[in-house]
Amino acid sequence: VAIEIPYVLLQAIIFGTITYAAIGYQRSAYKIFWYFFVKFITLLYYTYLGMLMVSLTPNIQVAAILSSVFYTMLSLFSGFLIPGPV
Repeated sequence: VAIEIPYVLLQAIIFGTITYAAIGYQRSAYKIFWYFFVKFITLLYYTYLGMLMVSLTPNIQVAAILSSVFYTMLSLFSGFLIPGPV
């Protein structure tokens, strides 16, 4: 499980560098750190969820079906939080 961390970190750095510059976010150290941190944790979470599904199901086909359901639910409920009036 720990062997995935360097690969996911490298993937987050490559993807984050390209997308952060392309989107045009503000360039402050605080915001860049949080952007990369969220990318890293999200990619790590998806990787570990896939590993969990493979270990819990009898074969890879069932794991792929269950993983797609979980990934859909995670994507569906990961929208913006709009605060209400105070």
